[in-house]
Amino acid sequence: MNTIRNDIYTKYYELECRFWLSGNNYILQANYNEALLNKLGFTKYEDIELKDKMYKKVLTADVDNAYQVRTYCKYKGFSFFVESFHNGLYTILPLEEAMKYFNDFPKHGYDPVYTAKENEVEEIWEERTPKEGFKFEVNSIVYLKHKS
Repeated sequence: MNTIRNDIYTKYYELECRFWLSGNNYILQANYNEALLNKLGFTKYEDIELKDKMYKKVLTADVDNAYQVRTYCKYKGFSFFVESFHNGLYTILPLEEAMKYFNDFPKHGYDPVYTAKENEVEEIWEERTPKEGFKFEVNSIVYLKHKS
């Protein structure tokens, strides 16, 4: 588990894509998939940093569903917002209950940020909420790592 999603997404022909407005169009971005590259008209990025992604420019009318994805985890029994995953470590921010327990609150120029190893994180899930003006056709909560 290393893909952390905190952005706006849509389903485009059953492919989940991150998307954003660019002029009068949307840019769809998905993980690189050779089979879907030509089938759905996506283009592979030339930039080496984006070699595992592909994109497609579509009309705004081509996107009718959208949802905000936020990733969360359980760490030491408390819920945290997951900001990122790099080099085997999650960067996580405590939610209110965890801030109270750890007595660690945002202060002038300080935000509580923790790092956790993959095996220290008990659960990971995505919460999906509807974007106004779009259909909402996905599960509200999707577990990526669940307690057995």
